[in-house]
Amino acid sequence: MKRLTILLIYLLIFVGCATTKGTPTQEFGGKPDVFCNVIQKPDPLLMGTWECRFLRTVGKSRADDNYVKYRLIKQDDTYGLYFYRTWRDGRKKKAEWKNWTINGKEILGEPRQFGVKIFVQGKDVYFTIRALDKPAKMSRVND
Repeated sequence: MKRLTILLIYLLIFVGCATTKGTPTQEFGGKPDVFCNVIQKPDPLLMGTWECRFLRTVGKSRADDNYVKYRLIKQDDTYGLYFYRTWRDGRKKKAEWKNWTINGKEILGEPRQFGVKIFVQGKDVYFTIRALDKPAKMSRVND
C-alpha cells in the first residue's frame, strides 16, 4: 500500500509538470517591457534563443565561469531582447529585458563601457564582453 501511494504521488507530479508547461516566451522572460533601438533589422540568425559558456580571467589569474542566454523576439514592429547572465561562478545573476542596439548582424549592449556584443559571423552567432580574450560561440536553444 505504501509503495502504491508513493507511485501515485510520483505519477501525479509527473502529469502535473507535463500539463503546466507554458509557452516558450513565458518560460524565458515573459513579454517584453523594454524594446531595442533598431538601426537596421536584425539578421534572421540572431532571432530566437541562444546560449554559451565562457571563462573570464578575474584579477591576475583566477578563472570565472560565465553563462549567457538570450532571446530575441519580434513583437509587432519592435524587437525585445531578454538577456540572462551568471558570473562569479554562478553567484551573481542578471536577467532582464534590455534596450540594446540592433544593427543588422550585431547587437550592442548598453552601457557601451561594458563592451557586450552579440554578432553573426558566417553562419554562427558569437558573444563577447570586455576583457574576454576571444568571442564565445553560441548554440541555438530550441524553443
